[in-house]
Amino acid sequence: MENGGAGTKDSYTIGEVVARLKPEFPTLSVSKIRYLERRRLINLSRTRGGYRLFSNQDIELLRYILTLQDKEYLPLKVIKKRIEGGAPVTSADTAGDLSRVLEDRTYTRDELAETLETETRFVDDLVSVGVIGRTGELTQRDAEIARMALEMAKYSIQPRHLRGIMAAVDREAAMFKQILNPELRSGDDQRVAEAMSKARHLAAVDSRMKELMMANVIETFAP
Repeated sequence: MENGGAGTKDSYTIGEVVARLKPEFPTLSVSKIRYLERRRLINLSRTRGGYRLFSNQDIELLRYILTLQDKEYLPLKVIKKRIEGGAPVTSADTAGDLSRVLEDRTYTRDELAETLETETRFVDDLVSVGVIGRTGELTQRDAEIARMALEMAKYSIQPRHLRGIMAAVDREAAMFKQILNPELRSGDDQRVAEAMSKARHLAAVDSRMKELMMANVIETFAP
């Protein structure tokens, strides 16, 4: 890890920047910052020994880039155009950008792959096993699912392994639908809306319950 040079209130090493931003962006690493620099999204000064130095403005720009990546799922080329177009990069502007994200935003497979910095084949595999793209489009929610699937792939859990998880989700969703069917098929908009709200609540409870059950099972792993 690069950590030469002492940071001051106006100048920070790459290691200090990672430590500072990691609570906001847990996946941030030195290699990721170097990658962003290679893509010319950030332009850093260096010490005589070749160590990167960040100004406070550099850190604010990096926070802006990471937020657009992690919250808006924007491809780096789009983020770069925003920066080159003179978009302000203050925290207030970031909050404004996030508030304007449209829930109905969609991606092509290539766009989603570029956003996740992975191969299109990975996205294709997720679609083929029914993990994403079930509505016929790749939505913002699909992007978030794909990002988590990519994280699991670091542990050799490939898209094909997610087929069983998706099957379990389908079974549980079918059970919820059966319970709520009288309201869903009532033809009354208000009752249908209430049924959908109940379904989302059931899904949240179900998700938390499985999280706790899984925690209990994991505790049995250690001999």
